[in-house]
Amino acid sequence: MKESLSRLEPRILVVGSGASGLALALACAHRGIAVRIIEKRPSRSHIQKATGVAQEVWHQLARFGITQRLIDAALPMRLFVFHDDERLVANVPVPLVRGQPPAHLYPQASLELAMEQALTAYGVRVEYGVAFAAVAQAEESAVVTLTHASGEPEAVEVDWLVGADGNHSSVRACVGMPFVGKDYPEDWSVAEISTQQWLDDVQAQLFLRSDGLGLFLSQPSPGVIQGILNGTGVAATMKARFPDATLHYERGFRVSLRRVPTPRCGRVWVIGDAAHVQSPVGGQGLNLAIWDGVTLGQGLLEGDQHVERRLARRAKRVLFFTDFDYRMLATRSRLIRLLRNRYWFLASRHPWLARWFFRIISGAW
Repeated sequence: MKESLSRLEPRILVVGSGASGLALALACAHRGIAVRIIEKRPSRSHIQKATGVAQEVWHQLARFGITQRLIDAALPMRLFVFHDDERLVANVPVPLVRGQPPAHLYPQASLELAMEQALTAYGVRVEYGVAFAAVAQAEESAVVTLTHASGEPEAVEVDWLVGADGNHSSVRACVGMPFVGKDYPEDWSVAEISTQQWLDDVQAQLFLRSDGLGLFLSQPSPGVIQGILNGTGVAATMKARFPDATLHYERGFRVSLRRVPTPRCGRVWVIGDAAHVQSPVGGQGLNLAIWDGVTLGQGLLEGDQHVERRLARRAKRVLFFTDFDYRMLATRSRLIRLLRNRYWFLASRHPWLARWFFRIISGAW
């Protein structure tokens, strides 16, 4: 970058109150910077999304007091069970990474609520019902037009505008950032149930099939199971496995592998799903979003001239991993399935073979 990133007290506006936006706002508020965060929705969504919180993310959130509040209620990853065409392939003990579990299971909506409460404790409140409309950039600042729920417009001048407004980012579209990549062909579905038939000592189970379908089950909280299927009808699939299931919700979605070549355009940044989207296989979306927010926040406050490159490099590596993981799990190739299953069988008996995979899951890139 040619110009400095830092000033004594930068004026920062965050669009979007998901995990990445909250993380950036927390990084600023923790340092005493008066950040502003807006959200076009009238209130926070309580629909659960991701379930796995990586070790590195817990470390990042510890500085805001969040980890100390939540970690005892989170479920450490200890056992991963792998099936192929209903045949048990492996019970994989999850190895420790740097002496700790690589990830804990904890509901994303609950984590975001805790992040918002921590932000409020710093004196910063999410402004609900306020939408981004447009931005006009100058060399040293940007003028952002907002629209309130009442329809009243507002113009605000900032040093940095950060779009954390999701896959269909209005900020990214407004400044014309390309979002390059591809769309996966399947229709996916996700559901959450309550059941008493889940094995207590298991945190995650994977049921793969020779036709490329894969069902991933995880336990974000005791008695609650989330299922993700790279196909439709995941709720019916889960109910067939758990006859006592009570359905909480089910929804369909599409999956893409896309990212911006660089997360910055002048005085505008994009982070989280606004900057990159990937397969849920590998559980990296939430963790990369929080890493983005904390890393960019620190970079803006410390004048880190390399933060743009660091954000782009990390996103590229994570998307490569999730795409590779997806291809391995959804393959119909008999040879690849044989090699994949053999690897996990051996990893279940020799934990050092699984350590590289769970090291990535931990965020230790």
